[in-house]
Amino acid sequence: MGFRISLLAARADKGIVLSRLGLTDTGKADEANETPLSAGELPNGWTIIWSSDCDWAGVERLDGLTPRPPVMSLMVHEGVMACRLVVVDDTARWSVGYGDEREGELTGDWPASLAPIVAQARDRASKDDDGEVDYLFEVPVLMMEAITGYRYDGAGDVTFTAVEGGAPMQRRAWWKFF
Repeated sequence: MGFRISLLAARADKGIVLSRLGLTDTGKADEANETPLSAGELPNGWTIIWSSDCDWAGVERLDGLTPRPPVMSLMVHEGVMACRLVVVDDTARWSVGYGDEREGELTGDWPASLAPIVAQARDRASKDDDGEVDYLFEVPVLMMEAITGYRYDGAGDVTFTAVEGGAPMQRRAWWKFF
């Protein structure tokens, strides 16, 4: 089964991000990210909005935020081993995905500075004789971690609180998870 989530991240103050999204911080701790939406702010200035819906996060949700901070969305569906990262900053827009367009392939374009992540994952995959671990699935996750310092399935230095309001979550047919 696994995680079916999406994360929206912006290098901006949590209050500004929540205001732009029309969300209100309840102040109630959400340590296990069990509420539909929760928010946390990393010590390095990144704000993370965690959604229990893998379709919710999209960089366009923060369009109009000025000045425009770097923004990214990570959509993860471990049940079908699909993952996509979209990054927009003042100089570029790029994305990387796995399993969402062509099953078993890593797609997209990424900055040269992140190419070692891809190379290492491909190397590890080529040396995995039994194929038990899907190393390429982790590439978008590892790239987000390299940029923000946050990984959705690891312990981090962030406290999430439940948030409410905002635009409703859109539901798509289950087979169209991205």
